[in-house]
Order: sequence, then structure tokens, then C-alpha cells
Amino acid sequence: MKALILAAGKGERFFPFNIYRPKPMFHICNRPLLQWTIERTVQAGVTDIGIVIGHRGGRVRNHFGNGNRFGCAITYIEQPSPKGTAHAVTLATDFLGTDDTLVIHGDIFFGPQTLPQLLDTFAQQKSSGVAGITQVPNLESHTRAHIESDNTLTSYTDRPRGGSGPALMGIYIFKNSTLPELGNTNDFALGTPFGITPAEGQEIFDVIPHLHREGKSLTAVEITTPYFDMDMPWHPKDVTRLAVREMADNLPESDIAETATIDPEAQIKGPIFVGEGATIARDVYIEGPVWIGKNTHVFEGSHIGANTLIGDRCKIGPFAKVSGTIDVNCHITYLGEVSGIMLEEGRVTHQIQLSGIFGERAEIGAGTQVGTLRFDDAEIEVEVLGIRRKAPGFTGVLFGDYSRTGIGAMIMPGRIVGPCAMVGAGVVLMKNVPPNKAVLVKQELDEIDWSPEIYNK
Repeated sequence: MKALILAAGKGERFFPFNIYRPKPMFHICNRPLLQWTIERTVQAGVTDIGIVIGHRGGRVRNHFGNGNRFGCAITYIEQPSPKGTAHAVTLATDFLGTDDTLVIHGDIFFGPQTLPQLLDTFAQQKSSGVAGITQVPNLESHTRAHIESDNTLTSYTDRPRGGSGPALMGIYIFKNSTLPELGNTNDFALGTPFGITPAEGQEIFDVIPHLHREGKSLTAVEITTPYFDMDMPWHPKDVTRLAVREMADNLPESDIAETATIDPEAQIKGPIFVGEGATIARDVYIEGPVWIGKNTHVFEGSHIGANTLIGDRCKIGPFAKVSGTIDVNCHITYLGEVSGIMLEEGRVTHQIQLSGIFGERAEIGAGTQVGTLRFDDAEIEVEVLGIRRKAPGFTGVLFGDYSRTGIGAMIMPGRIVGPCAMVGAGVVLMKNVPPNKAVLVKQELDEIDWSPEIYNK
């Protein structure tokens, strides 16, 4: 058995976080989503792994190398043009050879029992393969699976008009004799609802009706463990909630490194993990579960909320308030308040209130404020590819990599700041900012006389 992970797409709906990384390389709890997938694949006993790469594929190669650090052997297959998931599998023919194959979409999060369940079912079945199925409340953003009473898959509907029901997870196991059939897919999603433009590309789900007609139907395997398809730029917060919940189950009591230092006047409730060389100062208040990385310093009077993960070499405070996930080497200084996700090397100066998702090496100027609620108290909406979409449960902004703000900038909720952009001092940002653009306040100044006689009254 070999595994093939598909990570070549451009992830255009994931803007502003798709420009400098492939979507599967976005960090979930301070490690790439793709790493979660690889670790789960290795734990399931599959260690010969191919990764199909394309857009920003160098980031995948740079992080994973040959796979030795992760207990596997990794082979990279280039897909220079994103022609679909089935096309990606056909490009890997030489790597797959005569092996049966576990195929996984690179942008999904799934629980640790998912792959063992699929592998066990595959070993017991005599079908052409199996497909993971999960029940979802919002089929309009998924691919509906049509299943017979004997669990055979007959067809699919891509992005149906609403409703709930069984959806394809993006995890399949194919017998080697079935793999050539993936070349017999349409170059667009034929199973699209009436009146809706079909998605372009040769997709794996399009082989389902073909195999059914040929008497080689796939078997549907319903998975009930946590699952999320990370598609939109606010989705990392949803995935993070699932990942943190799993991590909390594995932290029943505190685990504090011998070289860590905790001031006796710090207040700690609940379990915490503290890495080597970390320090927690006096009057720090921590609500566990919380994870604090190596050589991270939490300064006086800071408050770390429950379910928060802070990476290595960070500086928090003094008197900062942090809730969410903070990646490696981030600085949140005096009176900085951050809720959400901050990627690597972020810099937050003093007297700031932030909420949302902030890209790597973002720099936030003093006094920057981020809105968390709409004036009408409705769900926050985000404009993605020209379409306004509701972002259930999301608060704050989506702030791109390598971007910055000036002193006293204010950003309304649901706005996107593109990568390498700048929101100037005193700006009240009401719209999205494209990449490599600066938004500045345009002022009119009035000069008047101000003589010493003003004070001689």
C-alpha cells in the first residue's frame, strides 16, 4: 500500500493566505495541515508516501524533505498545471507501480481513527476500492454521495442546492487495477445541479458513476470522527478548534519541563504544557488547557486564555491578553490583546486589540484596533473572489503575510488585507486591500497664527 496526498492546487478561495504557500501548508496549531495528514498516514501504517505538488511546491519540499523526520519516505510528483485531482493521480503512475493506493486531498483535517477504519474496510471488501463519507449540514459546499442500501456508490452531485446529508470526504483507497479508470473522467464536473456552471477539471469523484456502470462500484465507508474541509480563509479557526480539542484530550494533567521557570505568584488553573527554557512571570493568569513552547517568555500581568497554544521563542506581555494559537517567534508586547491565529514571526506592538487570522511576518502598529461585530449584529461576511459569503462563527479580519499597519489603524470586521500591503496610520478600513497596495489617509490641514500673545491674557 502506498499513499498519495494531493497538494498542488492554487487555493484561490483561500486568499489572502494562498499567495506564499499552498493551502495544505497553512499552520494548524503551529504545524502545517499537511503534517497532520502525513503523521496520521504513518500512524496508520502507510509509510511510502507521494505528494503531488504544484503552486509553491518548494515550501512542501523544504519542510518535509525526504520524510525521514516523519518516519516515512516521501516522493514528490509535479503537477505544473492544476487540471484536477484525478489528473494528479494519473501523473503518479510511475510512483504507484503495482501497489494499491490511499489517496488523500491535502486540504482536509480528519480524526486519528479515520484511516484505520478505511484500511480495515478495504481489507475486508472485494470492491474496486472505498471512499470516506461523512454527514454534513451544508451540502452546498461539498460533493454529495449517492449511496445504495448495500453501501455501493452510484453517483455524485457537486455543490447541490442546500440540504444536509452524506458528502465525500476526499479520502479514497483504490485497488491498483482500478487506478487506470481515473483516466476515464470528464474534464468538468458532470454531476452538477441544473443551471449551475460546472467546475472545470478531471476530478476523482467523476469516476464514481463510471465505475458503477462498469460493475466496479466503490464502497462507501461512513466516518464519524472529526472532519473539516479547509476551503475558505476563515476556516483555519474551525480546524484549529478540532485540533485543540484533540490535543486537550491528550493533556489530562500539566507537563512542565525541568528547565522551565514559573513564578510562585503566577495563577494557573487547569492543565498546562510548558516547554524547555520557558518562563512565566509573576501575576500571570493562565486558564488551561494551554501549551507554551520552548524558550517562550510570558511577562508580568499577562492573561493566557483557555485552549491557547503559544509556539517556541515567543514574547508575550507584559500585561498582554492572548487567546488562540500563536506561532513561533511572535512578539505581543505591552497591553497587546490578540484573539485568533497569528502565524510565524508576527510582531504586535503596544496597546492593540486584534481578532482574526494574521499571516506570517505581519507587523501591527501601535494602537491598531480590529472590529469583531457588525453594527447590525448579523454574521460577519467576507468578500471572496467578488462574492460576499457568510463566515459563521468568525470574528475579526483576515490579514495577509508580510503586511503591516500604521499607528491607530482601525479595520472593520470581515475585511481582507492582502499580502505585502499596508494600512496607514489613522485609516478606518472599510474595504478589502489588494496585495502590494498601501491605504493612506488623505488630509487637509489648516495653518493659523499662533503668536505668544495668545498666552498673555
